[in-house]
Amino acid sequence: MFTPDIQNSCNDNPFGMWGDSCQYYFQTDSLEVHDTILRPSLFNGHGLVPQHDALLLRADSGAPVWLFVLLLALVALLTLYYRTSKLRFKSLMPLLVDSRAMDRTLRSNNLNGRMRFVPMGLLMLACVLLPVHQMALEKTGLGGYLLLLAAVTAFYLLRNGLMRLLAIIFDNNSAVDTYITSNYLYHLALATLALPLLFLFFYLPFGRETMLYLLAGLVLLEFIMRLFRGLKLFLTQSSGSYVYLFYYLCIVEVVPILILVKWFIE
Repeated sequence: MFTPDIQNSCNDNPFGMWGDSCQYYFQTDSLEVHDTILRPSLFNGHGLVPQHDALLLRADSGAPVWLFVLLLALVALLTLYYRTSKLRFKSLMPLLVDSRAMDRTLRSNNLNGRMRFVPMGLLMLACVLLPVHQMALEKTGLGGYLLLLAAVTAFYLLRNGLMRLLAIIFDNNSAVDTYITSNYLYHLALATLALPLLFLFFYLPFGRETMLYLLAGLVLLEFIMRLFRGLKLFLTQSSGSYVYLFYYLCIVEVVPILILVKWFIE
């Protein structure tokens, strides 16, 4: 099967360095050589396959067009609201930690009337529900997102109505009105911070999980700050007993969060 010279070099090797290798490489009809030829290479997994190019995969699994248009619309609405309300983001942030400054802002002529605050809550809900929809209800498309937004908005308005009903029952109208209107400012700040993160979340080719954690952290931080703001208001301005505070915390704040957590877990 191989020449006599090669056979002699294998047989005459004094150190045994060629004996096994000659039998291994030159006996091509052996099963060991056959198995070695069919064994996959260690570097096969590192090859670039043209039909599975990374850019093509990104194009196939990218965000829908309506999502980009909706994000641009939210940016335009947020900018328009800042201009019409004469608010500035840099002046808004100190209000979230300074109760006196927030009270002065709520009494100013720029934000008089309850209806001036409603767009703040709607912008916040529209931003927060986008990643929720894309992770849980992506197949429903724009129609599913709008239905989800309408349902959560109705629940949000019902929640505020329940708060005002409890305020009438326990005679805490002043504290509840101040709390609800201050909540809208927290919602506006959350929407302003969440919009840039949404662009990164949907269109950045890496770090999507990090952006999701940042969005969840912003929502949690906003909830905690609002909760402390409510506790301070009810402890300092409440004219009734602490029974209302207990009902408020359980029915209006804690129970909806537990329902949402249970819905996501299931």
